[in-house]
Amino acid sequence: MKTLKQLALAAAVLAVPFMAQAELKAMDDSALATVTGQDGISISGSFNGSIGKISYTDTDTGGGSLNLENITFTGFNIADDAPVKVDVVTTAIGPTGSTVDTQQLQISLPAITGELEVGAIRMGSGASIGALAISDLNMAGTTVKVWGH
Repeated sequence: MKTLKQLALAAAVLAVPFMAQAELKAMDDSALATVTGQDGISISGSFNGSIGKISYTDTDTGGGSLNLENITFTGFNIADDAPVKVDVVTTAIGPTGSTVDTQQLQISLPAITGELEVGAIRMGSGASIGALAISDLNMAGTTVKVWGH
């Protein structure tokens, strides 16, 4: 009797996946037109940071250096309604007549707002000759594609 109960339990457990199957039904064009899908990823956020110094050194005889110091970038915002989009696309790559469809990782950049400031510009270690500010950076429409070869 105990073996019969164990056999019945095992059969019930094995039958559960079959009972859970959903019925597949064909969809007509009007019903299919209302279906949407999602693929890829989107990235939004607020980015801030700093760089202590960027130096350019002229290696010619008697050459000097240019130092950009106290660099900050603030308020670089990528809105939720206009995010960076990352997707996989297929592009024909190669010379005409022998192109190969190649899958690529595509990164599309939106408008990005924010400010970049350079607190000091120095020739060598001398006094600062000024400062620099860049605002309203707009990279909308920029697309970067990445693939192996």
